Amino acid sequence: MSQSHFIVYERDASWQFTHKGSITAPFDNRDEAIEAAIGAARDSGDPGAVVIVQDRDTDEKIVWRHDGDSAEPNDQP
Repeated sequence: MSQSHFIVYERDASWQFTHKGSITAPFDNRDEAIEAAIGAARDSGDPGAVVIVQDRDTDEKIVWRHDGDSAEPNDQP
């Protein structure tokens, strides 16, 4: 199964997320951007949707993964 990535990151002192080349921004903080990306991923209806947070040091962490009709819990850093 292919995955549809929603990537959350900070740029120019504001948080945003991107999906398939489309950028959604700005968000006041990291948590707000993550919640918006999770909402967009759920709304996409794509069973392969994942939300990934990319920190400044380029570490990436999956914080949400679509799992049928539910999502696995997040342990947001």
